[in-house]
Amino acid sequence: MNAGQRHLEAAELVELIDARYAALLLYARSWNVDAAEDIVQDALMKLVDETGKQGRPPNPVAWLFKTVRNEAISRFRKVERRRKHETEAARLRPDWFSSGDNGVFSREAAEKLGELPADQREVVVLRIWSQLSFEEIAELTALPKTNVFRLYTEALAELRRKLSR
Repeated sequence: MNAGQRHLEAAELVELIDARYAALLLYARSWNVDAAEDIVQDALMKLVDETGKQGRPPNPVAWLFKTVRNEAISRFRKVERRRKHETEAARLRPDWFSSGDNGVFSREAAEKLGELPADQREVVVLRIWSQLSFEEIAELTALPKTNVFRLYTEALAELRRKLSR
């Protein structure tokens, strides 16, 4: 590769990909198995973008490995932050049903709510726990108010049926 070149030529990029893609992929997998291919492809796109803006890096291979490393670490940290926040939110979330003296009932009711179709479950949660009006739910879900009311009444009837067994 000619170091005096300002831009990375297409043929040089193809040669670089052919020669280093597998090694870059292996390196990315050592950091992030789930997104390794995305990380490598992002690094290659950044290389193309970088050469167009700043010119060709002195050592494109080292630059690619550094970019893969930085992106993998960034994605790993993002996943860990999200996992931490979700765990904390779940820990702080009040139970959907107040257990009072009957914790068994509240667990069963939450389980049965989870068995409802997603649209019914959404309407029940928005109506009861978020205390939104039918009009607000209709606006949020882009459904007619009559459909929201129907979903709500069907969901409550289904919950009563499931809990009375």
